[in-house]
Amino acid sequence: MTQHWPGLFQEWSPGPTPFTEYAVNNNNMEEMAVYLGLAWHLTAGLARYTIPTYYRDDVAQALGREPVLVDWEYEIEAEDPHMVLDNGFVPGRSTMDRHAPNSWENANRAGLFELSTPRDLVSLLCAVLGDATAEVSLFAVAPGADRRTDLVASLCTSARPSLPSVLRDEEVFVDLTIGSDVGYYDAVTVASPADLQLRIDALAVDYAARIEAYENNLNDLSDMTAFLRALRQLAGLTLDAA
Repeated sequence: MTQHWPGLFQEWSPGPTPFTEYAVNNNNMEEMAVYLGLAWHLTAGLARYTIPTYYRDDVAQALGREPVLVDWEYEIEAEDPHMVLDNGFVPGRSTMDRHAPNSWENANRAGLFELSTPRDLVSLLCAVLGDATAEVSLFAVAPGADRRTDLVASLCTSARPSLPSVLRDEEVFVDLTIGSDVGYYDAVTVASPADLQLRIDALAVDYAARIEAYENNLNDLSDMTAFLRALRQLAGLTLDAA
């Protein structure tokens, strides 16, 4: 995106804000709404689980529930604006919160959280956007307890897993890497055993149109209410809907 709402650089009144509603601030700006929409629509119809890199306990507090502990997390490096480095699965790690149960004992394990609504994903992003770069990985798999059990098992093996060993059939992996400091960049990584090209192309056309409409109406956004309404249109999401 090339244009941004001037209100992002002003003081916000108490109440719903761009950050609480879409993880948008004056550093990670309106493109966050686009990433949210892309990730949610690409994983539609599947059960969504996510691993937030490093900030496991912060996310648990934000979502109000504990994760399933797993041994592996995914790593994408975006320190070059023209190249993304896919490191695949790496050993899990986490912050150590002295107030969280067993946090110290489980510092070398990642946390897998189930996402029910887009607002869960927003809350998760708000919890991790406190460093030079942040990353969350979504595993969208077939619904059902048995598939969930198998997903957890595939992330708890002694041997390093790979996406082909974790995903099945029409399932989808989406990784959001968000750069905040100078020298770090954003990346959206998508993988699936299925051919997603038509879906991705359709979403690209849809979001290009949403971005154009947003930027054309930018001068008409006179207050926070209007801006939040515009972000909803930009994201193409109802935050509390499944």
